[in-house]
Amino acid sequence: MWQNGRQGFCGLGWNVMTGMIILSDFGQNYIEFYIIDNIIQAVRPAELAGWIGTQILNNVFTVGEPLEIDLQWKDYDFPLRYSIVNVIVQDSANLTWLKENMSAEPKPYEVPQTGITHMAYEVDCEGIPFYFDDANNAAAEAAAAIRNTSNLPSVLSQYIDGAQLVDEPLPDSPDTIATIQYGIMTIYGNRTINYGIVAHEAAHPFAIDKWGAHDPPDTSDYMATINSDELPISPYAHTDPSEDFAESVRMYATDPELMKRIAPLRYDVVDKLMKDPDYAG
Repeated sequence: MWQNGRQGFCGLGWNVMTGMIILSDFGQNYIEFYIIDNIIQAVRPAELAGWIGTQILNNVFTVGEPLEIDLQWKDYDFPLRYSIVNVIVQDSANLTWLKENMSAEPKPYEVPQTGITHMAYEVDCEGIPFYFDDANNAAAEAAAAIRNTSNLPSVLSQYIDGAQLVDEPLPDSPDTIATIQYGIMTIYGNRTINYGIVAHEAAHPFAIDKWGAHDPPDTSDYMATINSDELPISPYAHTDPSEDFAESVRMYATDPELMKRIAPLRYDVVDKLMKDPDYAG
């Protein structure tokens, strides 16, 4: 299970901008920002080039409203006093891929373990079926993350048989972003996920196959790392031993070099688990 809030995952629920924002200074000039995934990539006129690399904070982009920016990490501080006069939205590369490869029409889909059937679009993410209600940014990013499972260690990729994106939050656990059961990963509340969350979810059934439970055994090498002075990978890893392990697998899959530096004990155990099927961990 992956939950929002404690793990510091940013950008959930944002209307990510890829395209052009135009502002007017109500004189003779227009200010144009070309933005990809909420980061300014280019600007016109050229004397405003100091804005390049700045993050855009808007949740929505509305004509007549201001463009909200993050200047905390930039030395350049020239205030924007003008509102948006035009928004030209372009599809991200992932959304373009989704639209080109998804089924032409929604089809009946039986939600695993519930028996409930509803209409959903389908796309093949390199052999993994993915079902979703709308071709939006959340679906596009999820499809990209699932397609990336070919880069997972082979012992993990076998646990992702399919995925679905649903609009509703998980009952009784509204902060939960994703869960996995019987090989089907469910993403809740139309949330945006990435490859690391897929790796995190795959770690849970791997743990059950390896240890017969979500939690590593008290006598395992992994539990010894938890009981050591080494800090967990993330705040969310403090939840319980099963989430500690899943978070370590996430970092192993996404940034192994960083994991070697900040959590070498956990890295050594996870590395052996990924490479040696006879290792008990």
